[in-house]
Amino acid sequence: RSESEIIAQILYSAEKEAKKTQLLYKANISYTHFTKYFNFLIEKEFIKIKDQNHTGKIYKTTEKGEHFLKDINNVLKQIH
Repeated sequence: RSESEIIAQILYSAEKEAKKTQLLYKANISYTHFTKYFNFLIEKEFIKIKDQNHTGKIYKTTEKGEHFLKDINNVLKQIH
């Protein structure tokens, strides 16, 4: 899979809110690679912490991330 597809999967998975571990499992990549993409998405404000409780942090795709996801999907449709 391409980097764009991996980023799209993480953003898509976070649309419904998810813990970091859930995002990692759905992305189906190594922890090292996931951390790289996850940090990028946090830095660019495509994903944010939605909530935090005793079980951990819950992440959600931001509005900016949803627009980015839509753009990635449009590009992927064109090349596949």
